[in-house]
Amino acid sequence: MQENTQTFEAIQQLLNTNNIQFKLLIHEPTKTSEESAKVRGVSLDSGAKAMLLQNKKTQLFILCVMSASKKLSWKLIRKLLDCKQLDLANEQQVYEVTKCVTGAVPPFGSIFKVQTYLDPSLITQGDQINFNCGLRTHSVAMSIQDYLKIENPIQLQFCE
Repeated sequence: MQENTQTFEAIQQLLNTNNIQFKLLIHEPTKTSEESAKVRGVSLDSGAKAMLLQNKKTQLFILCVMSASKKLSWKLIRKLLDCKQLDLANEQQVYEVTKCVTGAVPPFGSIFKVQTYLDPSLITQGDQINFNCGLRTHSVAMSIQDYLKIENPIQLQFCE
């Protein structure tokens, strides 16, 4: 699958429309949170890892966002959402829903018309978050408070 600038442009527009201060970093392509943190020169904790999940029963997608240093607890998220058939979206589904290749999905489910759930690990790690913004070669650094204000995610503790 080829990268598409559509999501990157939507993120830039969202941030600019809301007068959000952010830094854009263009870098070599990264696939993992660890690679991204290294190329950005920031802590792994500050990475906003976004995972697209699908409820197999309803076919609906959700976006789970957490500190990149944490792991999603399948047991916890399934219990919290009362959903036994919750799975990670495959590469094709990720692209269809977000217009992003895996590793480039930003923490804004709202631009995909998907509910965003946020684990508190991203808030407690510090004031700034970092994430790939639709492209594996483009990262954004912004305030966690600004992120919370414009995305307004549902906060649930679903990481171990």
